[in-house]
Amino acid sequence: MSELTAPNPATVPSGWLRLDRAGWWGTFAVTPLNGIMLGIVPINAGTTTARSLDISIWWGFLMALGAVVPVFLLLYLVQRLRYPQPWVNFDTSELRAGHRVVPLADIIWARLDMFDRQRAHTRMLTLRFGAEGGPRASVRLRGRTAQTLPAAVTDVVAEIIRRSSIAVPQTPNDPSGRFARYNYPGALGRADALEVVLNPPTIDDPAPVLIA
Repeated sequence: MSELTAPNPATVPSGWLRLDRAGWWGTFAVTPLNGIMLGIVPINAGTTTARSLDISIWWGFLMALGAVVPVFLLLYLVQRLRYPQPWVNFDTSELRAGHRVVPLADIIWARLDMFDRQRAHTRMLTLRFGAEGGPRASVRLRGRTAQTLPAAVTDVVAEIIRRSSIAVPQTPNDPSGRFARYNYPGALGRADALEVVLNPPTIDDPAPVLIA
């Protein structure tokens, strides 16, 4: 175990700690599927309704606009259910999200969602991690205005990664993991996950994962 990834219990706080997590804007901006759903579902609903009722397509357009809000709220609710407020306890080395509690060593996957805002010259980063079958957590590493985590929160998230068993998934057809970057876009190993937590890359840095 390297010095970078070795647990450092002497510097972590005690008791259950609430983690900062991705805000609503960061959640949608760095998750391409949300944007796709928010655009396609209302349009399809409006055009389908207009055709079935044999009314003007402009009525369908107005229906699509009206459907944006409920679709947005539904996606927001799903996101919050998938990623409930995470808590960590280093005394017991456990992660809690919702009503589920697992040892930190059971955290086996990490994914970095990234969105480059070219006009603002900023890079938004959200780290997601969890155990097989849950629970999972979502933490915003760099926001839309380039803000990063407070130092104390960074230390907590870094210690979670150090105590985890995060690894890039492998497939029988790629046992060496040579093509994991393409097979699992966004997936990180433990050392890489720790690196992006301690040093969130800016838009001027090489992209640590493929941009979806």
